[in-house]
Parts: sequence; C-alpha cells; structure tokens
Amino acid sequence: MAKKLFLEDEHVKYGAKFFEFSGWWMPLEYSGTINEHLTVRNHVGIFDISHMGRILLKGKGAKDLVQYITTNDVNNLYPGKAQYSLVLNPTGTIKDDIIVYKIDEEEFLMVVNAINTQKILDWLNIHNKFGVNILDITTDTTLLAIQGPASEKTLEDYFNLNLKNLKYYHFQKNHIIISRTGYTGEDGFEIISDLDTGRKIFKDLVENKKVLPCGLGARNTLRIEMGYPLYGHEIDENTTPWEANLGWVVKINKGDFIGKDALIEKKNKKEKFLKGFIMLENGIPRDSYEVYLGEEKIGYITSGTFSPILKTGIGMLYTTKDIENEIFIKIREKFLKAKIEKPPFIKNTSIKKGEK
Repeated sequence: MAKKLFLEDEHVKYGAKFFEFSGWWMPLEYSGTINEHLTVRNHVGIFDISHMGRILLKGKGAKDLVQYITTNDVNNLYPGKAQYSLVLNPTGTIKDDIIVYKIDEEEFLMVVNAINTQKILDWLNIHNKFGVNILDITTDTTLLAIQGPASEKTLEDYFNLNLKNLKYYHFQKNHIIISRTGYTGEDGFEIISDLDTGRKIFKDLVENKKVLPCGLGARNTLRIEMGYPLYGHEIDENTTPWEANLGWVVKINKGDFIGKDALIEKKNKKEKFLKGFIMLENGIPRDSYEVYLGEEKIGYITSGTFSPILKTGIGMLYTTKDIENEIFIKIREKFLKAKIEKPPFIKNTSIKKGEK
C-alpha cells in the first residue's frame, strides 16, 4: 500500500489529483501541469517532495562513511555547503543520485530518491565500519521546494531573512534547513523542517503569499526542459556515470570509494550514450519510445514530454551510437523527425549558480 504524505489533507484541500509514485501517494497536479510549469518559470510555485528520503549521519566517522560510499569529494564541503553526488555499486553502476549536506564536522544529511531510501539505508549500514549513527528522518520531517524567479523575495518576506547572499548549493540551518537547491532550473529553495513547521510553512505560503501548489507532473516537465536525470529513467543500476554524462561528480583521485576501480576500467567503454533531442515534427515523445537512424533502431527514449516553453516535443534518450544526426522517433506507428540537441533546452533561467 502506498505511503501517504503528512500534508495529504492540505493537498486534497487545494484540489490535488493524486497518483502513485515510488511507493508514495503523490500530487500529480492541482490547477494543471502546464499552468504550474509556467508559473514556476515565470513566478513561484511550491512542491511537497517529502517522499524523498532524508538520512542523518552523526559521529566522528560520518565524513569518512560519506566519502567512501559517494563519488564526489566531501573534502570540498564545509558547514553550510551541499553537493550533488552519486552512490555506486562495486561494478561502477549507479545505485542512486543524492545531495549531501555538511551540517558540521560530525553531522551530514543525505537526500535520496524515494524509491531508493531503504536501499541506501541498507547500503550505509552494510558499509558502516566508522561507528556512525545512521538515522532515517524521512517521516519525522517535511521537504518543501519553493521554486521560481520570485522564490527569493517570497521567502525573504515570509521568514524576514536575507537570502541574497545564500549561494547556490549552500544552506542555512536554524530550527529548519533552507538550501538554495532545486530540480526545476529556476532559482529556488528547499526547506527541511519538523512536521508541524512544514504544515505551517506550506499553508502560509499558499494562503497568505499566494504561492501556487505544484505537483510532480510539472516537476517532471521542468526537469526535462533542463535535461536533469531522474532515477529509473536516465540513471539506474545498469548505467555508469560516464554513460549518464555525470562524470563531473566523479572525483576519481579523491581516495578510495565504492566503484572506483570499475569506473577507471569502464571510462572509455561506454555501451550507450545519453543525448537530448527536440522534435522537428508534431508528436509527443514518451518514455521507452524507439529511436531510429534511418531504418536502424539505435535506442530508446528515457524521458519525453511536450515543452510548455518551446511548444514542441523534447526529451532524453539512450543510443548505441555517439551521434549528432537527425533521428526518427517511432510515435504511434509513425516515424517522426527529431534532432539531437544538448540540454538544457531552456537557456537564461533565473537559477543563480555562481559559486558551487
């Protein structure tokens, strides 16, 4: 049976349509995916993403454990800084993509994909030779994403805080964690808090600040416009970071980590290539649709959608050939033309990357 969000009654009140995602009963949309998508691109929206796993690591060995099971270099973190990273199998394939927050020298937080929460908890416990206290705080907290060009001003007004100096992939921690992170390509923040505080923040922002509640439908179309990967689509346990274009989060010289030897061996042995594409003919590409070069089937779509901004079909695909040609997507027995295009498909968004 699907798990329910702590704030489900609030989502019902605001008219959410629900669906099952990663073992959770989640809002798909409220006012409509396209309206929610455009509101985040142009103003501000709020997502309840409390289904994502939150794992706290405490103790003198916390840093060593994180360093050993992730690909990025935790030595680059300081209290108040976060980093995108990967957890690998010994074979070099991707167990999950995560965000690591350094709270202090002996406390780290991992945010993991909902479908993988138990898997990563088990993995941490298996490899915990460092005496770390591992706590699953997922159901004791909420995780809210406030995203869009107006997100900074909205939250500054609400919390009476100065967020202008909070850099991308940095966070503040008082009784809540506010990080300048997101999955939409716009400027935005993610807030982790206790359950009652999360409810208050959500209700206040929607009712008093008129922030539009948004579902996973818009979260998906927003991330596809940016070319961001989703576990189970662009990344999985059959895919290496090299194949998923995620070599930038692999710090091969940082010391020992799980999957390192396999990654070194597989670096120049890609079995597939991840590409972005834009449709040149009318048709909406969907996951698993077949990709052709001439009459030869060369791959499949991992994520496809209609872009509310570009007003055409876009997506990502894996192909057995490192191509830059025009291709054909098989949509309802028709072969429709598309072109390979490197994401992000939307340029000049409000995201404030600056120093990471």
